[in-house]
Amino acid sequence: PECYYCPAGYYGATSGLTEPGQCGQCTRGHFCEMGTTNPEPCPPGRYSPVFGAPSPEFCLPCAPGTYQPLAAQEFCITCPAGSFSPDVGLAACDPCPRGGYCGEAGAATRMVWEPCLAGSFNPANGSNSSAACELCP
Repeated sequence: PECYYCPAGYYGATSGLTEPGQCGQCTRGHFCEMGTTNPEPCPPGRYSPVFGAPSPEFCLPCAPGTYQPLAAQEFCITCPAGSFSPDVGLAACDPCPRGGYCGEAGAATRMVWEPCLAGSFNPANGSNSSAACELCP
């Protein structure tokens, strides 16, 4: 019998496949090009929410305000308060700068940064509330 290559969106983890029914559908967080033996993971900063992704173009970049530190994921994570992610496809959020705080989760810009009130300061990066502001000595 002639060997069969699994179509794009499917994979064949064993040799000697002879028909399409022996192929498995590509799992979420992965893509499977034609002839793939194992699903290829989407890289960090990208995700794939669908089954049967046929190419790496189906690994979508995380939107600003979200991130994904791991490979092979089906969703991105919202940046927590105290951080932001200004670009697409990031694997981590940036901490908000010291001197203030970022109270909103999912921030896509440091424009959400709020300075400490006059007479107070915040020496730490990544703060998420005005409670981090300390009175000046």
